Order: sequence, then C-alpha cells, then structure tokens
Amino acid sequence: MNEFLKKVTDNAYSFSIIAKILSIATGFVYSVLYSRYLGAELRGTASVINNYAEMIMLVLCFGIYQAYPYYKKKTGEARYSEFIDKVFGLFFLYSAIVCMLIAAVRPAINVCVISILIPLQMAIRQLNYVVLIENPKLRNLAQIWLDLFDVAFLAVLMLFTTANYLYCVAFLIIKNIVFFVIAVANLKIPVLSIRPTLKGIMPYIKYGFVPMITIILMEVNYKVDVLMLERLGISNADIGVYSLGVMLAQKLWMIPDALKDILTSKLAGGKTKDEVCKVTRISFCVTVISVIGMVMLGRPFIVLLFGSEYSDAYQVLLVIVLGVLGMVFYKMIYAFNVVNGRKNINFLLLAIAAAANIVLNFALIPVWGIMGAAFASMVSYCVCGIGFLMDFTRHTHMPVSKLIWVEKKDIQQLMRYIRK
Repeated sequence: MNEFLKKVTDNAYSFSIIAKILSIATGFVYSVLYSRYLGAELRGTASVINNYAEMIMLVLCFGIYQAYPYYKKKTGEARYSEFIDKVFGLFFLYSAIVCMLIAAVRPAINVCVISILIPLQMAIRQLNYVVLIENPKLRNLAQIWLDLFDVAFLAVLMLFTTANYLYCVAFLIIKNIVFFVIAVANLKIPVLSIRPTLKGIMPYIKYGFVPMITIILMEVNYKVDVLMLERLGISNADIGVYSLGVMLAQKLWMIPDALKDILTSKLAGGKTKDEVCKVTRISFCVTVISVIGMVMLGRPFIVLLFGSEYSDAYQVLLVIVLGVLGMVFYKMIYAFNVVNGRKNINFLLLAIAAAANIVLNFALIPVWGIMGAAFASMVSYCVCGIGFLMDFTRHTHMPVSKLIWVEKKDIQQLMRYIRK
C-alpha cells in the first residue's frame, strides 16, 4: 500500500488531481457550512468585501509574480530568495500605509476590513505562486490543510456562535491571517533570513505590468458581476444566492485548475505545445462529464445541502456552466502564453471578454437581476475560451481536435499508469 501511495504521489499531475478532488470534497462541506451559518444576506456581504479586496490587491501586486516563471526560464538563475525578499518589501510597505490610513481617516468597518485584507492577500497570492512554480506538490498539500482548517473553523463558529456582521468580518480576517502564515511556512526557508526590500523590483514590474492588467481583466471576468450587482441595487440576499451559483459552477473547473498548475511548472521547465494539447483535451473531457453530472443533480443537491433560500442558485448554475467548458481552453493556453512571453495576446483576449462582461452586465442586470449577471458571465466565458483556442491553433498550427478529443495514446498511458 505504501509503495502504491508513493507511486501516485510521485507523479505531479496525479498528486495535483488527488489534492483537487480532496479540495472539492472539503470545499463543498465548507460551502454548505458557510452558506448555512451566514445565510444569504451575510454571504452576499462577505462576497462584496472579498471581491473589492481582491480587485484592489491585484493592482498593488504589480504583476511581479507573473514575471517570475518567465525570468526563471529565460535566465536559468536561482531567483527564489530575492523574489521572496521583494514580496515582503511590498507587504510591509502596504501594511504600514494601511495602518496610517485607518488611524488618520477612521473609515467605515467595511473599508477597514478591505484595507486589512489587501496586504495579506497580496502576499498570499505572490508567495503561493512562487511555491507553485518551485514545488507544486508542496503547494497542493498545503491547500488540503487550508481547506480542512476552513471546515473546522466554521464548524466551531456554528457550534458556539450565532452569525452576525462582526463574526462575518472576523472570519474573513482570521482566515486570511492563517493562509498568510501557511504561505510563509511553505517557503521552507528561515523567516529570519528574509530581507524585505524593493531594490531591483523594477524589472519585475516592467514585465509584470501587462500581465497585471491581464490578470485584472481575468478577475473582472470572475468578479465584476458581484460588484455590479451591488452597485445596481440588487439586495445582499440575492447576491448571496448568485454567489453560491457562481461558486458551484466554478468548482467544475477545479480539476482543470489542478492540471493547469502543474502544466505551468512543466512549461517553465521546458515542456512544449504537445503537453498543452494533452492536458487540455483530458481537462475538457473531465469537465464535460462534471457539467453533465451537475446539471442532472444540481437542484436537489442545492436544496438539500444549502437550504431552500438558495434554490434559485440552480438557475444561475445552469446558465454559467455553459461557459465553463470554454474556460478550460483559456486556463491551459493562458499558462502556455505566460511562460513563453506572449503576454500581449493574453491581455487582448481577456480585454475583449471583460468588455463583453461589463457591457452585458450593465444591459441585463436592470432587466433580469441575477440571471442577467449569469448570462453576461456565460457569454464572456465562451468568448474568452474560444478566443484563446483560436489563437493557440493559429500560433502553433495544432488542429482543434488535438485539444478536444481524448486520443488512444492518452487512454493507453492512463492504463499503463494504473497497472503500475
């Protein structure tokens, strides 16, 4: 048994898939506890706070983490320690600014919480990314423990407290602090050896500027709907229902996400377009099966586990899953473009998708409410995926079929792996 486990975990792709399956399982438990504990209105409030913090954080990252695999592959130099020093330089700078602003301005609690989350989330994202590139297995193992922490923390809250606004925001802050501590622990270097600095950061910022805008556009595709629902007067309760439907739809691409993470690491190590095709077609097949299962079982699943107040989330889910298939192509090909310095095409394609999302949200939310936001997301996901697919096939001269249909050799390779 120990030998079997060692063989499974030694393969980066298989271990990443196992980690994501465990993450999906614990994620569903977490979502049930989270939704039932907070209720639709507080869930909507937390979603708005998180989305604002994450959007601002992305700007303040300057995209430097997106430059890391490019410089690693281009120069072949060890840049691990110096990159970590720069991330901590930004973290301490932003933390000091946040403390001064809160002391001087004394803003509303929502603004305080968003301000506290920004430097934490900035450091978490950048540190996790560099660990992913250097040691993807460690990053995936840490995610399992973080998912279990989420479940345990929420279970304790449900047993000993009644949800209110203060517990909601305290949960968001404590969760991010724990994630930050784990991200630092995953670096596997002595904390006292870190030398926070901003010296030498400009080359990363210069390279990372376009990827930063690109990532912001990507997040606009994911998160602008919630922010626009809030700005256009949709209630927090409806936003809570909508955010659950979106979350369930996005769970469907967690397996492709797992493969994409390892693909990024392998591409940085020298793998080529053939690896992209193989991982993409396997991901597409898995996602099709997952979508069919979610469509068939989604309604009773939502009502049983989350409660009747979230029943309308199924309609949101039905619409958005149509776009999830397109996002498989985006995720894999985006990784290929990042590692190979094709940052401008990533920017262009995501700009088109984000523009479609924003325009459709403005047009449809006043008419259809949360269903208008769902339709806007579905269209933007499809536009995004198809755009990346067309560009990749044009650039690499690979036929579309290579990225869609599972090949005989894939099945043979899988069977050999199972027999081993």
